[in-house]
Amino acid sequence: MPPLPIVLVVEDEPIILLAACEMVESAGFITREAANATRALRILVENPPIAILFTDIDMPGPIDGLALAFEAQARWPMIGIIITSGRRPLARHELPAGAIFLEKPYLERALTEALANVLS
Repeated sequence: MPPLPIVLVVEDEPIILLAACEMVESAGFITREAANATRALRILVENPPIAILFTDIDMPGPIDGLALAFEAQARWPMIGIIITSGRRPLARHELPAGAIFLEKPYLERALTEALANVLS
């Protein structure tokens, strides 16, 4: 049996991070979590089998979630990317190629569909 795909969930709000991880795990994935983009980059470097990056845009630190997504795609082109925000929706041309935008608040069903879509 192949190992379950790993999803790196990046969110600075602890309650939202916990809820997102629970949704991802109930969809059949393993989660790693980071509260900011700097920590997320470190996890990506140290854990190369990350299959999907699921990141919020707005977070503290020198790098936001959108910059993290573009950096992750440049360094690990096979990673699936899901970007979320409750502040502003992004148009397709603003996203890394192949990335999915999920507007907050999102339903578990929408997140599960996004996870399946970025894997295919």
